[in-house]
Amino acid sequence: MPQRWLRTFWVGKRVHQPRQRISRYFDCTWQSQWGEERARISSLSANGCYIESRFSVPTDGVTIRELTVALPTGALNLRGTVLEAMPGVGFAVRFSDLDTKTRDRLRMLVHTAQR
Repeated sequence: MPQRWLRTFWVGKRVHQPRQRISRYFDCTWQSQWGEERARISSLSANGCYIESRFSVPTDGVTIRELTVALPTGALNLRGTVLEAMPGVGFAVRFSDLDTKTRDRLRMLVHTAQR
């Protein structure tokens, strides 16, 4: 009965779009509580990234104030919040405070790499 109700009164249309990201390695540096850390990014999108770091992994919710990604088109300075951390493996970061130029640059990079 509940499924029938949902089908009857659902007026919108769901649109599923796959996440636009690339799985390539990029060198990066980020500022931890102990100073500058070197690591690598294994997955990058216009909204965030996954940083592989075996030695120092921040806890969930920590704000990364300085994250520099070495891209083929030049370095990109970002900031973000740690979403999910796994000690000894790495952590996911959601970018925050992106200006339109930076977001467009990330989108273009992802779009170009997926071709």
